[in-house]
Amino acid sequence: MERFLLIFLSALMLSGCVAIRMEKPTVKNYNKVMAMSELTPITVEQLRQMIATDTTHYKVVVITSATCGPCLTAMRDTYPQKMAECDTSLVRWYFIEEDYSSAQFLDETYRRLNISHPRYWINDTLPQYRPLMVKSMWQMVWFVFRYWGQDCSAAGIEVDDNRLTNIINALAPSEPHPINALGTPTTMMFSPSGKLKCTLLQDYYGYNGLYPTDIRDISVPVTQLDYMAVDTLRGPSSANPKPKVCTPEGCQ
Repeated sequence: MERFLLIFLSALMLSGCVAIRMEKPTVKNYNKVMAMSELTPITVEQLRQMIATDTTHYKVVVITSATCGPCLTAMRDTYPQKMAECDTSLVRWYFIEEDYSSAQFLDETYRRLNISHPRYWINDTLPQYRPLMVKSMWQMVWFVFRYWGQDCSAAGIEVDDNRLTNIINALAPSEPHPINALGTPTTMMFSPSGKLKCTLLQDYYGYNGLYPTDIRDISVPVTQLDYMAVDTLRGPSSANPKPKVCTPEGCQ
């Protein structure tokens, strides 16, 4: 149930010092986003097929949110630089809004940051991908206090707490081990053959396991990565806290 509070408090200042934007996981907002013709809803399976059927390009899939501070910082500062490193004929970028609750800000955000890519947002009714939806924000406030410390099912709401992890694994079904998620922004870099570039986090701020390699950590263009090798990123107490980035020439 803490997730309700996190969503309710996820307000960030954007486009000026007084504008506050919040995720709005309500039926009314869902209908509003569905009516916005400039936005393109897409299911997880449709996105997987889009990635899998393109065998001639490297693919960078960015799962983001228009109300996420680090997401917007990366869209402004990181992704344009990474795009400029590669021939656009070799790499295709897909920016995907995590769900409808913040998608109403998507078009405005893209225009302000000069992003010309399609405005995709995940719209999926399967239980493992379905986002939170309530009748109103007041109902969510009530749930926060009424069911504090309990999971969403206590309030009669079917929401999978591992939704983002489920989406990532669905987009990379051929990986031998489950892929974890740290939250948004999540970048997934695929080779033309569909191999996902992964990083092994070892006790890094309490995280252990296999994760999609964060494009903010790589020091070479997307096209020069060794997608068959798994990079490593050890905890901040390590002598070398930076990731070991692997390319066909070796791991450094």
